[in-house]
Amino acid sequence: LYTDSMEKLNGLGTRLKHKVQVSFVNQHGAEEAGIDGGGVFKEFLDDLIKDGFASSQSDTDQRSHIGAPPLFSVTPHQTLAINFDYIDDPELLNHYEFLGRVLGKAVYESILVEPQFCLPFLNQLLGKTNSTEDLKNYDEEYYNNLNKLKGLSDSEIEALGLNFEVTVGGHTSRGSPRTVELIPGGRYIAVKTKTHIFQYIHAVANQLLNVQGARQTKAFLRGFRDLIPASWVRLFSANELQNLISGDDSVRGIDVSSLKQAMNYLGGYHHSQPYIHDFWDIVENELTPEQQRKFLRFMTSCSRQPLLGFGSLDPSPSIQQIRLEEEPSKSSKLPSSQTCFNLLKLPNYKSKSLLRDDIGHLLLPYFTTTGKLCIKS
Repeated sequence: LYTDSMEKLNGLGTRLKHKVQVSFVNQHGAEEAGIDGGGVFKEFLDDLIKDGFASSQSDTDQRSHIGAPPLFSVTPHQTLAINFDYIDDPELLNHYEFLGRVLGKAVYESILVEPQFCLPFLNQLLGKTNSTEDLKNYDEEYYNNLNKLKGLSDSEIEALGLNFEVTVGGHTSRGSPRTVELIPGGRYIAVKTKTHIFQYIHAVANQLLNVQGARQTKAFLRGFRDLIPASWVRLFSANELQNLISGDDSVRGIDVSSLKQAMNYLGGYHHSQPYIHDFWDIVENELTPEQQRKFLRFMTSCSRQPLLGFGSLDPSPSIQQIRLEEEPSKSSKLPSSQTCFNLLKLPNYKSKSLLRDDIGHLLLPYFTTTGKLCIKS
């Protein structure tokens, strides 16, 4: 998926703004029925972004069939940052540029995606230079430990044996930590006084947040700006940009009342039916906030709601009735979804307890069959 998509799409540049139609071809060579009206492309883009932004912590064997190199690593805040183990490989710059275009296409088409980026990386996308205070959004413990150095006496500082250098990398099994100088000849210049400490802290933050990975970030930004001009995003803060990418993260769980109001009902279901009331009661009152987000991801492919509410989802969220021919039992058909259409296919179980059990089952990890992909631009 990743390798073929990069080959077909990366050369389009700004033309990626145009409509892209996708069709899936199964293992027997048969093309999926129907025409891509936007929903299939949404599913394709979601799968592509999951592969492309998979972190360096992913299992090596799993990554062997993904095709995307581990371009990003996970910070202590569980957000994505440039993987310092690969910054010396110039051949990967094309991959960063491609992922910038892919993410830009998602934002351009108002398709919410899962990746959560560290705020210093988002600041760079906004054209801002990170300061020492931004280090807390990259690694808060490291930031706090650096600040503790300010309270030491000159003799205590000298006893630490610090030089103007910092260790980076070592995020993957293939990479190893390495030392980089903060100033020319820094490995031979000792940090001895309080004045040195302030210079040292500033230099460490600048190295980690602005210097290391700068080429990769610029390549990513080139691709992103092919679809989203700089003037569009500079109106926003880093947090606001993340919300544009992944939706509103301020709500604990999801706003069930908003989702209920935006929901359409198909195949014989109606909002006034007792069965539908039971369904919403389970989602609102019996699922934890984390389970509510998993439910939303199962149905729409993104675990956070749009900034403008669920009414802004395109296509509109829907629940379709799946009629069961036999009396429902524990072996009955489970709920399924078509994330490309924000559609939940809900069997008409005869009891609330069975409905509750099977909603719980749909929150488990789910998989799709693999096949070939045909991309037309």
